[in-house]
Amino acid sequence: MRSYTTKLTVAALAAATALSLAACGPDNSDPAASGGSTGAAPAPTSAATGGATTGGAATGGAATGGSAAPTGAATGAAAGGAATGGAAAGGAGAAGGGAGLPQAGTSVKFGQPAAVDFNDKTSNIAAKLQFTVSAVAPGSLKDFQDAKANTAGLDGRALFYVSWTMTNLGDTKLTFSAPDSKLKVYDANGNTGSFANPVGSTPIAKCTTPSFSGATKGVAFKGCDIVSFPAGSTPVMIGYGDSTDITKVQAAWTK
Repeated sequence: MRSYTTKLTVAALAAATALSLAACGPDNSDPAASGGSTGAAPAPTSAATGGATTGGAATGGAATGGSAAPTGAATGAAAGGAATGGAAAGGAGAAGGGAGLPQAGTSVKFGQPAAVDFNDKTSNIAAKLQFTVSAVAPGSLKDFQDAKANTAGLDGRALFYVSWTMTNLGDTKLTFSAPDSKLKVYDANGNTGSFANPVGSTPIAKCTTPSFSGATKGVAFKGCDIVSFPAGSTPVMIGYGDSTDITKVQAAWTK
């Protein structure tokens, strides 16, 4: 009888223990687990994810990031500040509106010579030349009108006369070529002027381009090219184009 009663008591205790464990299982909320130190862990994780590092000053400003804004501001300045949208990218370079002056293999002053290579694939010509840009002077639309030359497209534009001397240093004949066509005239922002030499037999008395017939070794030619710029622009550099890289010039002349 005692043995039977003991078994009943043990069974009852086991059942009570099972019910107690079930009450604290995964399907039931435990107040201590929800409001204690274990439940508080997600809060720092949320702050790190949605705070200043990701959603704060670096991305959406200090208001989103909360108290971590100082750290976010430092991160945001490095990622989205001056290096990207500030002075380095949107400052003086962008304000200039041009690509800047090109690199020059040789830089000299007006009146000084520079050796350059001239290549003309159309005429199958490769020559070594010596060019000297002597001056750049303001031009006038009246010079065109006096010569009864075509002025289409020149109204309101600034004209300039680029004077130069060229000497053929090799034995290549330049009869059917135009070595001066490689000249490029730049303003301070790196914008290039457009050639405005009259087409046909009407020369501008103050600025004429010679024929290169007979330009054999040692023969020098003096010439002048007319370029036009938008009103207000002024040439600051004349370059001789590179034969392989259009972003560079072989030689550059400045005042």
